[in-house]
Amino acid sequence: MKKDKILTIIIIIVGVLILGESYNIIRTLNIKPNKIEKIQTNNTLSNDKSIAIWVQDNEGEEWHESDNRDTWPSPTTHGFVGAECTDSDGKEIDYTNILHFDLSTYHATIDTKNSIYCTLYFAKGEPALDHLTKKGGGTFNSTSAVDGMYRFKGTNTQVLNNYICFGTTVESTCTGTPNTYMYRIIGITSANDDLVGLKKDQIKIIKTEIISSYNCYMSKQFETSPCKTELNTTFINSILNQNNGNYWESIISNHKWYVTPHDSDVSSELKTNFSSDFKIGLMYYTDYKNSGSQDTSNWLYQKYDDFHYYELTMSVTESQYSWLIDDGGRFTMWEYYGEWIRPVFYLQSGVNLTGEGTKDHPYIITTKNNA
Repeated sequence: MKKDKILTIIIIIVGVLILGESYNIIRTLNIKPNKIEKIQTNNTLSNDKSIAIWVQDNEGEEWHESDNRDTWPSPTTHGFVGAECTDSDGKEIDYTNILHFDLSTYHATIDTKNSIYCTLYFAKGEPALDHLTKKGGGTFNSTSAVDGMYRFKGTNTQVLNNYICFGTTVESTCTGTPNTYMYRIIGITSANDDLVGLKKDQIKIIKTEIISSYNCYMSKQFETSPCKTELNTTFINSILNQNNGNYWESIISNHKWYVTPHDSDVSSELKTNFSSDFKIGLMYYTDYKNSGSQDTSNWLYQKYDDFHYYELTMSVTESQYSWLIDDGGRFTMWEYYGEWIRPVFYLQSGVNLTGEGTKDHPYIITTKNNA
């Protein structure tokens, strides 16, 4: 009988320990315009000194602590761009391990049992065209539109300020994993184009690194080409599988992509005859032609490796051959598959930017106002 009592006590103690261990302290922040609410028994964020909010000033250069610890600036003017967390000894902790942030719902959770102090940063940014005009320098022409866009133009030693992060708002994440997050800006639309469904001030970006895709080749109708599936299923899924993937996929514009002949600007007739509604495409001949010389000095030229250098474009011939950029930076007709591609897409209008646009300090997307 005594043994049974002892066993019962042991079982109760073990159960309590397991239950206590499973109760993880989770601080949940429902972040709304001008208000953060902390869900925790008998506690609110305003009484919790473990979190601070810092914002950029109007110049976009300096930071200051928010007057109210539980106030986040309106998401129409500021965007979350990162955080820093330290433990009770002042040791820095990777905030991505404890701070989970959903940009689409403005919801964050800090998941830890330890004493942690976190600072959340929110950048003001400014309208994309204004920021590109200010930071783009002589390589960005914001006064004369070419083929419906204000574009970056120059050599690969001149255009060094059109790098942009997509898929993250944290600079160190972007520069530390450039194959995933780094892109370059081709230009920004100068006016609405109702024929293809584009609006003014939509940034057009291209992935910095060429990727190998053995299933990607073009046909005269984009919707029937294997490349359409590769770009709009496989590549889109890779974005959705990233952190906050739904948010990032949502700011890609869905519009008409058209297959063009080589050495020809795109006419209204061509857009009408050969177009489809998708999110992801490839660069046009006009993108390459209008960005610089047709040789290896063009800033858009990018070699995959020493043995594979034919990059596929949206151009095909009447006989269904593809036009590619060859190792000399020239357009070349090729009858085989174009196995090396760089996804291209437009962002929704209403994007604000901060940052310098360089490879080390790329542009950061801070807010999406009216997409």
